[in-house]
Amino acid sequence: MFNSLINKIVYFLFILTIIIFSSCDGRDKTHVKSLQILEDKNRLTSFAERIKYFPEHYSETITDTILSTGYTIRVKTFVDMKTNILTSNAHTSYNTKILYRNANANVLVTLDDKILFNETISKGFIQHHRNDTSKLLDSYILKSIWIDDSQDFSKDSVIFNIFYSKPEDASINKSFLLTISKQGDFKITETTTKI
Repeated sequence: MFNSLINKIVYFLFILTIIIFSSCDGRDKTHVKSLQILEDKNRLTSFAERIKYFPEHYSETITDTILSTGYTIRVKTFVDMKTNILTSNAHTSYNTKILYRNANANVLVTLDDKILFNETISKGFIQHHRNDTSKLLDSYILKSIWIDDSQDFSKDSVIFNIFYSKPEDASINKSFLLTISKQGDFKITETTTKI
């Protein structure tokens, strides 16, 4: 008799377990959208945001130039992995953050084995030496720096073009001329560059 009572209890628990598991089939969530489920569980932000970096990886370019006037120039342009400019694009189901990394350039100018100029050209450098550009370059990135060959090369100075533009539209830009004299003095002037 005791044995049959235990069998009945085990049989009852077995049937109860089957009923419980068969009622948990997720029918209550079939008509709920996935975004709603993620929102209810506070996980929407982890799926709703995509972050892209441009460029994705570190890169650098080194250019060595010897001018007929005796100047030796070394320009190393590199990606600054620590600073960037944020732009956002909102899509229907997610938000894309696009981070454009800034670029800097190390410029070394020598004449007759004497160092005339050895500086890192960055937004901070331009803003420090030009009072009227304070914060104006914050939304721009360095696109290019090159020796200005449109003017005759002289023994008195060497001139660089420095070109900044908006990350997504190069037609919105700011250009500067960096003039370095043979004494090592330099000045930065704003100019216009057409793309």
